[in-house]
Amino acid sequence: MSDRFTRLETAVLDALAWELCDDAPDLAGQFAESLAGQRRNNGSGLFTELIVDRTRPAPLNTLTGRFGTVHAMVGDLPDPIAFQVDLREGRLLALHGDAYAQDTRDIDFARVPFDQVFTLNGQGESIAYDPAALMPPSPRLDLDSHPGQEPASLAEPRLQNTGPLQRLQRPPATASGTPLLDMVFGLAGSAKDGMEKPSATLLPSTEIKIFAVIAFVLLFASVAFRLPPGFIMIFAGYGLIQLFRRPALMRELGRILARIARPR
Repeated sequence: MSDRFTRLETAVLDALAWELCDDAPDLAGQFAESLAGQRRNNGSGLFTELIVDRTRPAPLNTLTGRFGTVHAMVGDLPDPIAFQVDLREGRLLALHGDAYAQDTRDIDFARVPFDQVFTLNGQGESIAYDPAALMPPSPRLDLDSHPGQEPASLAEPRLQNTGPLQRLQRPPATASGTPLLDMVFGLAGSAKDGMEKPSATLLPSTEIKIFAVIAFVLLFASVAFRLPPGFIMIFAGYGLIQLFRRPALMRELGRILARIARPR
C-alpha cells in the first residue's frame, strides 16, 4: 500500500487481501489502485471509504456484503478491533472497524500505535498475520541448490591474454613442453623468484655436452649460411652466464679441465 492510507489501514487491508485471496483474488489489486475517501471515527470503531479506479476491469467474483475476520490491538484498548471490507459485486467500497462497543472517540486512527494483527479460523482461534513468515520461499532457492555437490569456488579465474602477439613472444618449447634454453641451462633465478624448478633436470655433464653440440651446430650454420657472428656470440654469452650462475655446472667444468690438464 502507499502513503495514501494510514499505517493501520495499510496493515489491515493487506491482511484482509491475504485472508480473502481465494474468494476475492482481485482485492489486492483494488487496494493498490484505490484512494481513501471519507474517514469517520464513529465512537466505537472507524470507517474509511475506498475509491477504486473506475477504469479497472470488473472483478470476476460477485461477492456482496462485509467479509473478513482481521483483528488488531489498537492503542490502549483492552480488546481488539475487528476489521472487514465492504464489497458490492466484488468491487471494494469501504473498510469497517468494529471496536465491540469500546469507546474510540479519543483515538486518532491516523497516528495511533497498534500491534498483534491476526485473523480467526473456523474454530475462533487467532492466527497471527506475519507477511514475511507467510510468504512462500522463492523458487530460486531450489534452482540454486545442488545436493551432493561441493560449492564451486568463488574466486574468479585470472584473465590471460592469448592473442597472436603473445603466442609469437613465447620461447620455443621441446616436445615435453619445456623451453629448450631453460632445459639446457636451467631456470636462472627460479629460487629467487619463487618459481618451481623443473621436475626432471639434466646432469651437469650432459648439459655441457649439449651446450658443446649446439655451439658446434651454430658455428657450422654460421659458416654454411653466412650468419652474422653476433648470433653465435649472443648464444655463447647466454650459455656462459648460465654456467657461471650454476655451481653444479662449474664444479663439473672444473673436473673436466682438471682431467685435461692432468699429466699422462
